[in-house]
Amino acid sequence: MEVNSLYIQPDNVDGSVNVKTPAELAAKAKAWKKLGNQKYGEKRKFGATETQKDKLPADIVRKIIKDHGDMSSGKFKNDKRVYLGALKYIPHAVFKLLENMPMPWEQVRYVKTLYHITGAITFVNETPRVIEPVFIAQWGTMWIMMRREKRDRPHFKRMRFPPFDDEEPPLDYIDNVLNVPLGEPIQMELDEGEDNQVFDWFYDHKPLVYSNLVKGESYRQWNLNIPIMSNLFRLGNQLLSDLMDRNYFYLFDLKSFYTAKALNMAIPGGPKFEPLYRDIYEEDEDWNE
Repeated sequence: MEVNSLYIQPDNVDGSVNVKTPAELAAKAKAWKKLGNQKYGEKRKFGATETQKDKLPADIVRKIIKDHGDMSSGKFKNDKRVYLGALKYIPHAVFKLLENMPMPWEQVRYVKTLYHITGAITFVNETPRVIEPVFIAQWGTMWIMMRREKRDRPHFKRMRFPPFDDEEPPLDYIDNVLNVPLGEPIQMELDEGEDNQVFDWFYDHKPLVYSNLVKGESYRQWNLNIPIMSNLFRLGNQLLSDLMDRNYFYLFDLKSFYTAKALNMAIPGGPKFEPLYRDIYEEDEDWNE
């Protein structure tokens, strides 16, 4: 409890009371804050001290990739162990690349990357997050536009497989890709009257991210009003089911599978799981097969 700006600690064993002045409390708080910064600060993660890294331009990564075009050179001999060690992370690098691939309605998407200074591996250092009703509505409009694309074929070109021969060196990004004009994104032309609730932000990379409807960039919490939801429902109606019976989708209900696995049972037509806990009682061993 607090009495006259003094903090009284609980009684000691001998019955005496320790009273700390505001100056002592301030010193203790300062020491505690310093300790917390040492343990949980940005420079210290998982027990290892990390230096603060500045953001660098994209030309740095392009130069590293260009310098490492011919890996048979003798100057890379000392880094061979690093390149071999990076091989096991290639699936994750490809996964992050596919995860951050631009959507059909985006012309270009800029992402942050995390690269190794030796050029051994590069990761896309972002995790895309979406508002589920907005994302479904965006793909609902894509379903209509893609049908027109397949009919008219303005964006589709036939590829010759394999696109690269075994002995062909990798293409340089600056010479072959950087100055190529970008294709037009595939977007449905929205009606400014009917779709006025979503007209201004529907095809943005991160829609509503700085509005009052979304709490932060994590998209963990969002609150869309009824007119916006009805507009999104109309745009995404092609991908939404008319069936309202939840039991129809029983083979796609994860919580039912969790329960079935916990009970060591199988849903009819569903997967069978290994039991979570096997019977380990020795007195029951005579009754098994």
